[in-house]
Amino acid sequence: MDDKPFSDPPKNPDRDLVFYYSRAHRLERASPAVRELNRDSSKSNPSLFGTLTANRSYAMLFIVIVVCSGFMLLFSRVSSEQKSPSSGSRWSSLGGNTLKVSGERFQGTTYLRITKTVPHNTPVYTGAVDMAITPVDIPASGAEAAQSPPVISHRIFFSADTEEVFGLSLPFEAPLILMLMQTEKDERISIQVKPE
Repeated sequence: MDDKPFSDPPKNPDRDLVFYYSRAHRLERASPAVRELNRDSSKSNPSLFGTLTANRSYAMLFIVIVVCSGFMLLFSRVSSEQKSPSSGSRWSSLGGNTLKVSGERFQGTTYLRITKTVPHNTPVYTGAVDMAITPVDIPASGAEAAQSPPVISHRIFFSADTEEVFGLSLPFEAPLILMLMQTEKDERISIQVKPE
């Protein structure tokens, strides 16, 4: 180590300062990774996809985000179709049983189809189910307009089978039908069905 005394500051302050620093000399002693980062040739802006998949952990995170977004989109689409009154069928649950109710109109009659399915390994209600069915918006003319809409009562029985289908024929044709269903345990649901 040299024991050189510090030199006095320059006498002329207007003179430019000279720095003894060489970037090229510093990069010669650097590692190859640092030299690669500081190379000026062909530097281009990375793309969004290139940034998201730059290394393995970023790529895995990107894939997880895409898969979760896909599942959420699929789930929201399925749940909106089940709850949409514009569709011809409606989904509901009664006593642990899953119900799908759909309807069709044909020549002054409305046909309802109730499909009951049992989820796996779930205790469900079995027994009588009372129903009251009425049209919500029935076209009427003259004397029929002063009368109250008809109410049809019906009883079906749920068994322990994994799937059952019940069919009903209603003596009216309506664009929207209201169904009230009740079990013997006083569990009630209401379903609005728009027949196709």
